[in-house]
Amino acid sequence: MLEISSTESRVTQMLLAGDHPTLETLRRQFDQARVSERDMTGVGFFTSFEVHSDNVLRVEPSGRWVIGDVCADVDEVKYGCGFKLFVDNGVIGTLECHLWGDDRMPLNPQFTRLYYVHQPNPPGIAETKERDMEFVKAMLLDVSTRKVSK
Repeated sequence: MLEISSTESRVTQMLLAGDHPTLETLRRQFDQARVSERDMTGVGFFTSFEVHSDNVLRVEPSGRWVIGDVCADVDEVKYGCGFKLFVDNGVIGTLECHLWGDDRMPLNPQFTRLYYVHQPNPPGIAETKERDMEFVKAMLLDVSTRKVSK
């Protein structure tokens, strides 16, 4: 098993922050998580988490869904990056970091500033001073009310 990096920890904590039962359950899962794999792609990375517990509480719905309202400035990268946390079958699964634009990820990226956004995809990214919990709650409600394929 690999250690969770400080950046992975800070980003995941931001993605799971807020007063909502789903986020609370996912935070408890993250407290028990370990890194099973890390794939540096040249334009970001994928970190796969494993939660080892026989009594892990899962969130609904099953299937795959995503939380993604955190971005960062990165030294030597013009447009920075975004992050997505994938939830697989009710358990945290993979943290993705993806660059905006055509840059390559430096070998030892320095994430200089993490921040929340209201719209998590270009071209409409809008930075917010605080997490927009109404946006997050609407996203979680949308996830819980749609049918997710397995």
